[in-house]
Amino acid sequence: MISRMVLLFIALAVLAVLLYMQRGAVGGAENAAVQSSAPEPGMVAIGAHIIETGDDGQPLYRLDATRISQPTPDGTIYVTNPVLHYTPPASNPWVLTARQGQLPQSAQTADLSGSVHAEGKPQGSLQLLNFDTSVLHVDMQQQLATTAAVVHVQQAGNRLTGRGMHANLKSGELQLYHDVSGVLLH
Repeated sequence: MISRMVLLFIALAVLAVLLYMQRGAVGGAENAAVQSSAPEPGMVAIGAHIIETGDDGQPLYRLDATRISQPTPDGTIYVTNPVLHYTPPASNPWVLTARQGQLPQSAQTADLSGSVHAEGKPQGSLQLLNFDTSVLHVDMQQQLATTAAVVHVQQAGNRLTGRGMHANLKSGELQLYHDVSGVLLH
């Protein structure tokens, strides 16, 4: 009888060990599945520069920022205090600044916000043009800058204010859409 009890105790112990090992293997598989599906880490750069080239291989723009981050490798690029040195092909350079901005993975457009300032010489002009707004969308490939916000424009002593803007940086055409007012010195 004692030998049966010892045999039963050994069988229960082996069963308990097998169950414990099986549970650990399932948990390990679950952990491996969770780890393999975890997103890849992104990147953060302090005092960084991004240089994008155009189809001709020449620099299209240089983006300087106090902080550039991309939380996931294929995700949005976030910039703090960006300075965008933009040189459209066959056109004059522009410099745009803001408090923050976002670029998609392709980095062919930029959404700037917070005290956005732009300055450059429109094609065919000798005078520097400045404009200020709260938000600005820049399409570097199409060479367009647009906003629905209030815009203040200055060039050679002329001042215009309006709401909504479409600026073709290549041709130098700038349109204000609503509530336009200003002072023209000519």
